[in-house]
Amino acid sequence: MPAQRILLLSVGYGQGHHSAAYAMAEEFESRGWEVRVEDPCAEGRPKLFRLTQNFYRLCVRRMPWLWGVAYACTDTADWSLWHHSASLRACAACIRRMLREWNPQLVVCTYPLYAYMLDTFRASGEISVPYAVLVTDAQEISRPWLRSRAPMVIVPDEESQRIVCERYALDTSRVVVGGFPVRRAFCPNAERCIPSAEDVRVVYGAYRATEGVCDDVRALFRALPGVSMVLLGGARAPVLREYLADVLATGRLQIIDATERMYELFSWGHFYIGKAGAATMFEAYSSELPVLVNYTLPGQEQGNLQLLLQDGAGVHVECTGHLVQTVVHSLKENAAGWLRLCHAMRSANRSGAAARIVDLLQDLV
Repeated sequence: MPAQRILLLSVGYGQGHHSAAYAMAEEFESRGWEVRVEDPCAEGRPKLFRLTQNFYRLCVRRMPWLWGVAYACTDTADWSLWHHSASLRACAACIRRMLREWNPQLVVCTYPLYAYMLDTFRASGEISVPYAVLVTDAQEISRPWLRSRAPMVIVPDEESQRIVCERYALDTSRVVVGGFPVRRAFCPNAERCIPSAEDVRVVYGAYRATEGVCDDVRALFRALPGVSMVLLGGARAPVLREYLADVLATGRLQIIDATERMYELFSWGHFYIGKAGAATMFEAYSSELPVLVNYTLPGQEQGNLQLLLQDGAGVHVECTGHLVQTVVHSLKENAAGWLRLCHAMRSANRSGAAARIVDLLQDLV
């Protein structure tokens, strides 16, 4: 009997969409499915995709207020009409071709635009394959995720389900709780030592302005004689190496542009400091790595932060002084504060979502 096939449709904005798609791919493959992960926006309209991707990165790095404006506009737009525009027809054509060539038994969208295209294909009789939407943010979930005719919409947590069902008058039999899928490599490190001022390890995502990043790093190194840090600098890594040359000279700071092995850093670290992106946040949950949020984009990331705070699994630090105070306080009394954050992450039970979601999706086939 031939293996069943799944087509996962994702998009390269931020990390969450692709992270969720590849975590799902890993789980489906472990159950004997044949899997394809595709990005129709990047393939169908590469120049437009790069332009919008650069706009997103600009907003993240320099103008988060502008992302708030863009988010509000996309939230109120009618995506069931928008996806028919001439600029997106090539994306729809890519999906048609993928469906024809791959002939999957199931399609999962980690980006809502594709679900509206599949609505059109189904209404015209082109397809009969079941499809679902996997939401990649918590609680502050924008309208486009919920307004397609996909038979199943999977949200990360119970509060997200309650909010969207009340806000949009949706049936809980269609909007189901599955969690946020994370690759299996993200798991607790049983050999991780309890941190102290003499040995505390930090993974730092550089999303703040360069001056703010440098202030945070220098302040932590002044306050904690035994801190070690890996700083994810992205495109700014060369600049940050120049600005933080004095701290690099200590041998306890490493600045890298990016990594495909974040799970190793999360296993090594005692804290993650950065923004409330859904993928990173749920990877931290699975690694039982306390999160200190020092940056949020307006819109969807506010909901991710709210979930983290409700679980008691992290702290929103509002400035450099608050960041240092939070870390120092958590290390007192044999790291009692840090241990409480780890326990809260474990008690929230937000790991293992990929397996739960696959169980839900297999009921559609």
